[in-house]
Amino acid sequence: MSGTPSATIKNEAQFELEHVIGPAWELAKYHPEIVLCVHPSKSRKSCEGGCDKAVGDTVRRVCGCPQCWKGSKAWSVVDAYGLRHNFDLVARDARGQSLAVEVKWLSFSGGRGPNSEFQRFVGQCALAAAGHAIVLGICGIRGKRDKAFEKHTENVARKLKAIGVQLIILPAR
Repeated sequence: MSGTPSATIKNEAQFELEHVIGPAWELAKYHPEIVLCVHPSKSRKSCEGGCDKAVGDTVRRVCGCPQCWKGSKAWSVVDAYGLRHNFDLVARDARGQSLAVEVKWLSFSGGRGPNSEFQRFVGQCALAAAGHAIVLGICGIRGKRDKAFEKHTENVARKLKAIGVQLIILPAR
């Protein structure tokens, strides 16, 4: 992750790219044994020479390669209740241990919190835990809440950690 998010971030895609995907892709360059896959980029550019040959070669790998993303489905999706669940970023090491990252950019407006969106975010993280050893939920929140609602935060974090989910909440400045 990259620093404190700015309140001027326009949308979730910008937050995801600047604070999660960009830094994760840079980190992956130092760990070629880790296969990192993200949603396809607008350019739809593919790994040079094919994804299988580009694994471990940071020069030939392309962030947002549609073929890498499609190939990751065999090990990264969670099929549950007749639905297929994808996540914003997935990674797998040489031993087959996997990581899923779910990202949200939410806003308080008019004193109202983004309750339903936050609940969906936590639910997506819980679903990811059914198929991945480690799950990171990264949520940027813009705006101020009128009240301090921290009564159950530690308990929720502890329960999520027990199933392999770590939430990271980044208040925007």
